[in-house]
Amino acid sequence: MSSQSAIHPSSMMKDEWVRSRQTLHAGEIIVEHQIEPPSEAQAHNGLTHHLLAFQLSDGTRQITRIDGREYDGPLFKEEMLLIPAQASSFGAWESTDESLIFIIDPTFLQRIALETDCLNCDRLELLSVLKARDLQLASIALSILTEMQRQQLGSKLYLDSLANILAIHLLRNYISRPIQLHGYEGGLAYSKLRQVLDYIRDRGDRDIQLADLAAIADMSQYYFVSLFKQSMGVTPWQYVIQQRIERAKLLLKQSNSAIAKIALQCGFSSQSHFTAQFRKHTGVTPKTYRDN
Repeated sequence: MSSQSAIHPSSMMKDEWVRSRQTLHAGEIIVEHQIEPPSEAQAHNGLTHHLLAFQLSDGTRQITRIDGREYDGPLFKEEMLLIPAQASSFGAWESTDESLIFIIDPTFLQRIALETDCLNCDRLELLSVLKARDLQLASIALSILTEMQRQQLGSKLYLDSLANILAIHLLRNYISRPIQLHGYEGGLAYSKLRQVLDYIRDRGDRDIQLADLAAIADMSQYYFVSLFKQSMGVTPWQYVIQQRIERAKLLLKQSNSAIAKIALQCGFSSQSHFTAQFRKHTGVTPKTYRDN
């Protein structure tokens, strides 16, 4: 099938369906939260990108065809369908459905596979899925949706980390020929770890992206996350939050600044976001911590 005749998944969807959109890894993944009234969509000559649709509501009858295979029936909440790039497809649904749509550049999966030194990754063939329930994928999708809805400073680091996890999950579970991903041991070299930690410290009140941290360590994002966690015991995202909470503790003790001001100084998007994270990590609110 010629890639020139394939269409971008967004060409099948109407702009008014999209409630929110987030681009990850510099556009290699586009995530859309959609509300779709009864309609239909088709790509007889295939898509330019992989399309993963995760259902957020219970639907009624839905007809899905992918390369000649067909499903005719309901798609329930937290079920998914997967359309590989270049596969011909048709979909029609009779109810207003809420879903999370992932538009994935095939080169993104290929790059993640190469960066993780996977075996047998010279040709990746993503499987088509008409209807499935995948608890781990559901957890990833709902975490991404939550961060999209919060739109808070620091979310980009977490979202890009989730995109990596999503890619690895697809590579492990939805490839026609099973692949083996190499693990990494030993953690980051001390000099690289020191540079990364200094960068995080110096950007205490600003957004931090996973790509920037990996670039400092001079390695792929997946490789970086794996080795950082081995070195520090937590993911980069968790470490950033921990450091911001510790800084906030000092400011709450040593200054009379308003809590809203301290929240911004420590890189939180709002006082409510700061309060929620502070309570999660300490068990008390910032005000209670200061008073005590």
